[in-house]
Amino acid sequence: MSFITLYYWSVDYLKYQVLQGEPVRLKCALFYGYIRANYSQAQSVGLSLMWYRSSGLGHSDFEEPISFDGVRMSKEEDAIWFRPADLQDVGLYSCVLR
Repeated sequence: MSFITLYYWSVDYLKYQVLQGEPVRLKCALFYGYIRANYSQAQSVGLSLMWYRSSGLGHSDFEEPISFDGVRMSKEEDAIWFRPADLQDVGLYSCVLR
């Protein structure tokens, strides 16, 4: 097995080294740390959490939201899961409340 790298950019810029074939969860930074927003409260006022992915490392590449298949890659409340992580998942991820 080999390691793959996932980058997460929102409030923070994080780099995840994960073992290919293992499950991994990316939690949206808007709901932890110093912001402390609440996912349920955001939903109750009509906001939606959108996830974006760019295969490059430039912030301008985020255009289309991620389409989740619900099987290997799924959105669960304030996080996305990769079950399992694969080479096709390498990229830069971001979450936005709209």
